[in-house]
Amino acid sequence: MKRALLLIACSLSITSLFAQTDKDKKNYADRAAQLQTDIWGNPIPEFKLTTAPANFSKESAVILARSYSLSRASSGKLKFGHAIGITTRTTKFSIFHERVKINDKTALESYSTLEYQKKLDKSTSEGFAKYVNTNNTYIGAKVLKPTGKEVIVNSSEEVLINNEKKDQKGKLAIPDLQVGDILDYYICKEDVADKDEGNAYKDNDNLFFLVDEYPVIYYSIDFQFNKKIRVRTIYANGAQHFEENQNNEGDQLFSLKLHNIPKYQSQLWTSAFRQYPYIEIGSAYDDPLDKIIDKNGFEENSPMLQAQKYTYEHTFAENDYPISLVLNKYKDYFKSKKALKSTPLDSAMKIMYAVWKFDTFCSFIGGGPLSDFPSWKYRRASSKVNTAHMCMMLTDQKIDFDVLVVAQRHSNSLENVFNYEDFDALIRINGEKPMYMCFDDVVTHFNEIPERYQGEKVIVLHPQRRSFKEYTFTEGNEEILPKSTSEENNIEEHLNVSLTAQDMQKLKIERTVREIGSVRHDDQKTILGSDDVDEGLRQAVNGSDVENRFKGGYITASKKVIAELKAVVAKEASEKGKNFNTEIKDKYDQEPEGVTNCKVISYGMDATTPVFEHTETFILKNLVKKAGNNYIIDAGKLTGGFLTLEEKDKKRDKDIYMTSARSFKYAIVIDIPLGYAPKGMEELTQNKSNKTGSFTSSATVKGNKLTISVNRVYKNNFEKASDWPLLVDVINTASDFDSKKILLEKQN
Repeated sequence: MKRALLLIACSLSITSLFAQTDKDKKNYADRAAQLQTDIWGNPIPEFKLTTAPANFSKESAVILARSYSLSRASSGKLKFGHAIGITTRTTKFSIFHERVKINDKTALESYSTLEYQKKLDKSTSEGFAKYVNTNNTYIGAKVLKPTGKEVIVNSSEEVLINNEKKDQKGKLAIPDLQVGDILDYYICKEDVADKDEGNAYKDNDNLFFLVDEYPVIYYSIDFQFNKKIRVRTIYANGAQHFEENQNNEGDQLFSLKLHNIPKYQSQLWTSAFRQYPYIEIGSAYDDPLDKIIDKNGFEENSPMLQAQKYTYEHTFAENDYPISLVLNKYKDYFKSKKALKSTPLDSAMKIMYAVWKFDTFCSFIGGGPLSDFPSWKYRRASSKVNTAHMCMMLTDQKIDFDVLVVAQRHSNSLENVFNYEDFDALIRINGEKPMYMCFDDVVTHFNEIPERYQGEKVIVLHPQRRSFKEYTFTEGNEEILPKSTSEENNIEEHLNVSLTAQDMQKLKIERTVREIGSVRHDDQKTILGSDDVDEGLRQAVNGSDVENRFKGGYITASKKVIAELKAVVAKEASEKGKNFNTEIKDKYDQEPEGVTNCKVISYGMDATTPVFEHTETFILKNLVKKAGNNYIIDAGKLTGGFLTLEEKDKKRDKDIYMTSARSFKYAIVIDIPLGYAPKGMEELTQNKSNKTGSFTSSATVKGNKLTISVNRVYKNNFEKASDWPLLVDVINTASDFDSKKILLEKQN
């Protein structure tokens, strides 16, 4: 199905079946037929609905009924591998069932196909033992016509979009589905897994947002777990709780019945995990987290967060993370102990961070395919792993610092941590002014906090080294990470614009761009080549060039490999013009012509030279129209255009989670052709300012130069819903500027 199921983001363990024999096919067909009978043969009243309330007639679709159920049971099973032992076999069976009324062509397109993983087999063998890890998925679909006629879709007519021996993916078209019809479909999964794989909470994590893009009249969620399984739940943002019971066999039952689920409005700048009710439920047969929770009495006050934090703290073991190579490079940079000791703390920490970046992002670890070199600039660092590494380096140098645990602002809050992936970590150096080390993308600077963490609550952990195998942590008070200002996240553009002599309906633009802060990241990774990234990081620490690194680093390369490396780097350098072309096309929404004079003035790769600056010359069409002897320039579009709100975004009741506070400044100088005079400059004057931001613009003429100045500012990364009308005023003023034009009038 093309549409993502918003209510269910289940990361269930995906497992599957062995290659099909004729018997397998028959068994599969028999099971599919039985499920069809079971699910459609005796439906609950909600799945008999054929009409929606009249007030939903204008909705794209209406979910008349939806249900999700999952049962999970585990048992011990004797296995004979290299040694005799007991393994755990887990069996899961789930059914997603939905009955939806199609009201328009948009919904019709969304529901026109069902796509699913039909079979997947990850079974393994050890000695004489086979460890099963399989999945079967069964689907069924029927269309109900307004006349009452039911048409069952023949699921055997599916198309296998992937048909490997142990991996089958299916796609089923829904023929003759029309606006006004009702689609009733289900997706059933059967999972069987041996060993410990799939028995941890992270492998059995189910997430349900209790809102939907369409109105939902009836919705039920049901789980059944045998008594040997531990179950943990999170109820966030006011989500309704499961009703918990047991059956006669002692199985644990979790049930939730919902009626008239509210439709959410998909809007700009929202954070679903912070603003919409959701439930997260996970189960485990023998997850080590349970032992940690029980041993430390973590049953109160976010036990999963405390257990995950405890687990993270116990990863700080120097014997597991050898840091001597990076630490030695850091010391070598200063050439002597005296020079290192006399270096101010902030300067020394900049170098330590730069050495870490160079070693992390610019190493040929394991050799790696040379063809991967062009993708180096998209590398990212694991925050938790690298915080642990840096912790040990700082401890060695007797630096006062803290480890900060944070959940990013577009995911769960710290209180709602469930899995190990639900939080990140960073370092704070404690000096006259706090300094931060964040381990993120390849262009992140020392003392730069990624925008997704700014303003977020953190847990402060102060480390103490006990031995090379053990660190202990003292937990401080919760704190809030600082937020950057709009001035610190700024793009400044200077454009010299002229009508081309060959065709006055085309504009030649000489453009220089300076970017600082969070707003530079995307453009840096678009425009810079991986060789630029490598060179920028290398210069910061006086490191070896690529060729010598490859010779004397983690591996020794042959002359042939070195030659191949040189060829890859040369090819990367020769194609850099394409990067500028891509950035221009994305900004102006058209393919530029004659892109020349492309130059990166400053890489902006570290805190010492934080500005990313580039320049290029190109030609754009479609921005000038001829009107008799005159020319009309779409002057407002020379900025690349500003956000225009859709109708659905103009009113809202949810708070605003923007990326960051940020500002943009444009100086556009247009050469006035000889014999022409500009008209309509007064239309380019705009001024809107309030506590959320501002937009100002003006135009002046001096000689044959028309100068347009534009400034746009978003003052904060977060606004309350009550201030949305103020922000809309600023956005609409900027959007209105897009339509402004200048007339170049021919003089007699």
